[in-house]
Amino acid sequence: MKKYFYLSAGLLLIAGITIGAYLTAPFLPGLGTALIALAAGLIIRQFIDNFTKFLPGVLFTEKYVLETAIILLGFGLELSKVKMLGAETGIIVTMSFIVLLAAAVLLKRVFKEKGKLFWLLGAGSAICGSAAIGATAPIVKAKEEETGISLAVINLLGLSGMILLPLLGSALGWEAREIGILLGGILQSMGHVVGAAYAMGDDIGQLAVVVKMARVAFLFPFLLLVYYIFKKQNASARTQFPVFILFFGLAVILSQINWMPVAITSTLSSFGEILLNFAMAAIGLRIKIRSLIQISGKAMFSGSLIFLVQILFFGLGILLFLTV
Repeated sequence: MKKYFYLSAGLLLIAGITIGAYLTAPFLPGLGTALIALAAGLIIRQFIDNFTKFLPGVLFTEKYVLETAIILLGFGLELSKVKMLGAETGIIVTMSFIVLLAAAVLLKRVFKEKGKLFWLLGAGSAICGSAAIGATAPIVKAKEEETGISLAVINLLGLSGMILLPLLGSALGWEAREIGILLGGILQSMGHVVGAAYAMGDDIGQLAVVVKMARVAFLFPFLLLVYYIFKKQNASARTQFPVFILFFGLAVILSQINWMPVAITSTLSSFGEILLNFAMAAIGLRIKIRSLIQISGKAMFSGSLIFLVQILFFGLGILLFLTV
């Protein structure tokens, strides 16, 4: 009975934080519910002396709710739209995925980082922001502080990009196609892409979302790659295969073959986004400020450098291959 009480206490705390994040989000445009939930959980955690009674519910949400969220998000992936990109754009998006992950690995070696921070920054930058970080963290067994700071850095850079990238595209005199590819190829989360692109027009918004979906399509093969890399590195330890990756892949397949009505897959995907916000609140509740401060400077510098590489890569790619 005591076990269920502690589980309920943590779940109720997370629910309260997440509901508060949803209520607050309209007054803080651009931040997004996930980042607000993460920040609120982090702040509240610092004022809780006896956290033991909340821990079971937090751990449950951090693992099982997060994995369920990732699976459900797979129903929202429409690979058919990727065909609209054209060969040149497809090549640029694919190469950017490789370049950004290589940049993250290189920075990891430069800083001689033994943790998992750079894997999370690379995933968040190259694929889909918070969702990619949330999916990667349990596979690489990242610390809560590493997950929290990478989420904060990626979202902060995304907010900056929402302001700077439209200005950059306009300053270069680019048309809707080029600006759409720029925003969809660089901004980290779908929320950032939708917010910045549709503000410039529906044509830019639609193209940016398609480019973003192409990046999200790399999540499944990336998670498999990361699993096998870390399994090889920890050959002496028993590494359990994250079964949720297979269910995520199944969800993506089901969304492509139209076996389920669009209304259902769309609802499942939306519910996945809601659960992801609950998981972000749980991650925030597991973060200690002291540990966060120790790695924030390095993470901010590295994340910004990866972001700069991303801007230069897409900028040059558009100039060389897509502008007439």
